[in-house]
Amino acid sequence: MQDEIKHPTDAEILRHWLDYSVSRGEYNKQKSRLVEECLVSVSTFNNWLYGKCRIPDSAKRDINRVTLEVSGKEIFTIAKPGGIPEGVCGESSGEAI
Repeated sequence: MQDEIKHPTDAEILRHWLDYSVSRGEYNKQKSRLVEECLVSVSTFNNWLYGKCRIPDSAKRDINRVTLEVSGKEIFTIAKPGGIPEGVCGESSGEAI
């Protein structure tokens, strides 16, 4: 039997942060703030939250900004842009930040 590592989906990561890093009293406030920061409708945010559609990288950056402020950590890993850092030769490695 082969063991497979299951990586959490973006929706699971977002739900886990809301459920375990945000107090019950702040839950709706933080959810509304995320909707405002991402400039989307509540229904779009709920689709992200429950895995009905993909969370775009631009929204992940906005979500990370809020999570960093609220709980001191970024929850999403976003790939670096394709630029080559100064002093480095060759192609970008695509490493996550």
